[in-house]
Amino acid sequence: MKHGMQKIFVMTLMALSVTGCVTERTYSGTDTPVAERKFDKVSAARERMQLGLTYLSRGNSEQAKYNLNKAVEHAPNLSEVHVAMAYYYQTVDDVVRTEESYKRAISLSDATGDARNNFGVFLCQQGKFAESENMFLEAINTPKYTRTASSYENLGVCSRKAGNKEKARQYFNMALKYDPRRQVTLLELTELAMEEADYGDAREQLARYHRVVSESAESLALGIKIERAANDLEAVKRFGILLIAKFPASPQAKNYRANLN
Repeated sequence: MKHGMQKIFVMTLMALSVTGCVTERTYSGTDTPVAERKFDKVSAARERMQLGLTYLSRGNSEQAKYNLNKAVEHAPNLSEVHVAMAYYYQTVDDVVRTEESYKRAISLSDATGDARNNFGVFLCQQGKFAESENMFLEAINTPKYTRTASSYENLGVCSRKAGNKEKARQYFNMALKYDPRRQVTLLELTELAMEEADYGDAREQLARYHRVVSESAESLALGIKIERAANDLEAVKRFGILLIAKFPASPQAKNYRANLN
């Protein structure tokens, strides 16, 4: 069972409909107020960003790029527009420009922990493990950042991908301290225990997972795999009965029945 790097990146498409703010002035020599619209570049940039991401979600990359370019023109020092541009470049698989956009985003004074976390995900996907680790840790240390458990989970996944199982376990355990219900983390720890033939720990991690998430065909099949490796045939049978009873049409149930003969 492979989980891979979770796609943590989520752009919030805010309903921004106002692109200017209203100021009041009076005509000279009168007390009559006159409303005058002052162009708000940041609001305009966010509206263009929202429009660009909407086009991107609909598969219109040309209009997406046009509007994101406009967003950057309106507010070149706004970190979130560069994060949105990085997301665009990731979508069209332009690795070089993705990295350039993320670097610009995190260099600005309003850079958020989310921007750093998302850059960390990208770096890990590119196999730049040391840079990725530093970026996730910077995200965690960013003031007001709330997705600490997500970043620790990403650190665990990336460390495992880099072949450092012990560091991966440490980061996964940190993720669980912040959020004991992290499903991917619990499954990753189960798999790590299996790889080291620590079947007692694998059982414990899978049991923790089942306290958080309802049993699935995949998780019950993992239970069968653990118990077969541990040579506990009675436990294999118990998981098998559950698998066939709850998910009779699943590929896992069909595979289990096939191996009974």
